[in-house]
Amino acid sequence: MTENESSGQTSKPPEKSQDNQNEIVTEQTTMSPTGRRQALRNVRRQLTDDELTQSGTQKMLLEMLTEAESENERLKSYVTSFHEVDKKAATLGEKLNADRSIEVFFGFGLGLGGAILGLSTFFFTKDNISGFIYLVVGSCLMIGACIGRAVKK
Repeated sequence: MTENESSGQTSKPPEKSQDNQNEIVTEQTTMSPTGRRQALRNVRRQLTDDELTQSGTQKMLLEMLTEAESENERLKSYVTSFHEVDKKAATLGEKLNADRSIEVFFGFGLGLGGAILGLSTFFFTKDNISGFIYLVVGSCLMIGACIGRAVKK
């Protein structure tokens, strides 16, 4: 037996390489992303009746309860504001989709009306009545598309 073992002390762990020591130091200096205390990470969670009767334990538990309640209230306000903003975003998204569809119908009506209006000159040479019908239909499509766009905005 060595001198340390006979006196009840444990011997030192074997020397670690430089890379291993850097890893250990890095692990100890990083903070937990959850914000919990690193020093109390491995503490057992069950308390005996004697431990619960101590004033220090009671004060710590009350402090932790107060912190948890205040955090809960703060998060409730975030939840409320999230739902308000989520509703507003959904409303604006639907409004944007409606505006896009109006623009598509406007472009389609204007394009088709212009094409029919252009064809009306061809039909005027053959028959005045069919040319006049194409002229009226093309004009109505173009005017309807413009009115639909103006009314929606």
